[in-house]
Amino acid sequence: MKKSGIDISHHQGDINFNKLKGNIDFAMVRTSYGNFHIDKKYKRNIEGLEKIKVPYGLYHFSYAVNVEEAKEEAEAFINIIKDYKPLYPVVIDIESSSRTADVKKDTLVDIANTFCKMVEDAGYYVMIYANLNYFDTKLDSIKLNKYDKWVAEWRNKLTYKGNAGMWQYSSNGSMPGIEGNVDLDISFKDYPEIIKEKQLNNYNSFIPTKYIVKKKDSLYKIAKKYNTTWQDIYNKNKDIIGNNPNKIKPGQVLII
Repeated sequence: MKKSGIDISHHQGDINFNKLKGNIDFAMVRTSYGNFHIDKKYKRNIEGLEKIKVPYGLYHFSYAVNVEEAKEEAEAFINIIKDYKPLYPVVIDIESSSRTADVKKDTLVDIANTFCKMVEDAGYYVMIYANLNYFDTKLDSIKLNKYDKWVAEWRNKLTYKGNAGMWQYSSNGSMPGIEGNVDLDISFKDYPEIIKEKQLNNYNSFIPTKYIVKKKDSLYKIAKKYNTTWQDIYNKNKDIIGNNPNKIKPGQVLII
């Protein structure tokens, strides 16, 4: 199963999400970078994606040079993402910068592991982003094997041999509604299904809604009201409804 997506930040400016609709399956949104700077477009980008019903993940660009800074970045990142329910992973983005270029391999692994463990312990599906060279030479540690990798390899074929959940295959793509270049990605896993099933990324905080069936109600009408599907309501309430989803009765209490 492959899904096509993009990753976006303030560098893409004001995206026209109505034009973007229908062209992608998912998007990865930068929320923040360093310790601790907010991406000035992240709220607008999340709201735009939610409006066109495109699932998204969230990522933080790390400038940490030691474990203590990784902890501080993770804490601040968790504080941002607690207000959202991303259906794709939440990510630490590890790249070479003027501040991090000289960080030793063992320290870099500890930074990534510390960040990921803290975010994972907070109830999120965690992923690590880096380019192929970083994964092959600096992040090639068994400590990080448990985490999915989002690999930046701008070629026609992914050559990374590790646990790649996503592949950033181009940095100069184009999309309707976006001026200039945008990164293009492929997801190899059904993350929305995995995250919902495991009740991660704040999906464990959902409180089921109880709905009392009224006269002239149908599962279709109820589903439309709650932005879900009649099949989902039926599957959750088979014991109450019975074998025929078209025969619901006034007074029945359904879980949405």
